Amino acid sequence: MIRKVVSLLLGALAVPQAAQAEADNAGTDDTWMVYDRAGVNGHPLVVVARTGNAEAESLLREGLVTGVSCRAAAGNVNENGMPQGTDRIYALEDRLLGARTLVEAGGMHVASVTGDGQRRMFYVHRDPVDLGAIVSAMPVAGFACDVCAVTDRQSLIALVTPTALERQLNGDQSVIASLQKQGDDGHAPRKTNFWFYGDKQSLASLSVYLKPRGFTVDHTLKDPAGVVLSREMAVDLTEFRSITPVLVDAVGRFGVEYDGWETFVVRPISAP
Repeated sequence: MIRKVVSLLLGALAVPQAAQAEADNAGTDDTWMVYDRAGVNGHPLVVVARTGNAEAESLLREGLVTGVSCRAAAGNVNENGMPQGTDRIYALEDRLLGARTLVEAGGMHVASVTGDGQRRMFYVHRDPVDLGAIVSAMPVAGFACDVCAVTDRQSLIALVTPTALERQLNGDQSVIASLQKQGDDGHAPRKTNFWFYGDKQSLASLSVYLKPRGFTVDHTLKDPAGVVLSREMAVDLTEFRSITPVLVDAVGRFGVEYDGWETFVVRPISAP
């Protein structure tokens, strides 16, 4: 499930402000998620994957899959294997996305993967479709683009399916970005609440397990049964890259549901 971001509007006062920002796991709408994976020789891959679309997920498993690869020319790749100038590929991506032949085949774009010296775009469809003519008619400066057969479907599915940790970190990033738009860089420590649901014994065990990591019980919930744990902490990406894996592991360990976090938006004092 994807997370929503809820934030209360701030008044236009020249003093530190506070408002709630919340990340949770509600919702299954069609959306795009960005996360990192490791590629060849440990070089990073940036994956942009479509999530929450039942038809796309079904076609990815059982339909037809076409890949379009645009490999950067020599000297057009940085030390991490990332191709440079990928904005030149945008026009081709737009053309493929709106191609009548793809639409008539019941096709859709499900993922793009950048790294290892190339950008790969993946399309699923019900009926056979030939994207080669479009790719050949739209050369991209600095790249050699061609249509690639997807020979290992299971590896592709694993690559473009975000893990529970990646989904949660994506939600964390969304909230942090919302805080930053409101003038809060997240560096200031503040009380942050984390919401969990499950049976009472499992929640009690979770609370004990997380106590050495700085979590204390703020209050319990009755219907449905839950607990809100609090922690004094910064709310920047560095902090969540450290603590979110602990939380994702913990909910799996104790069989409970993690329903996100909330905190206060803190803005610095403005000059008179």
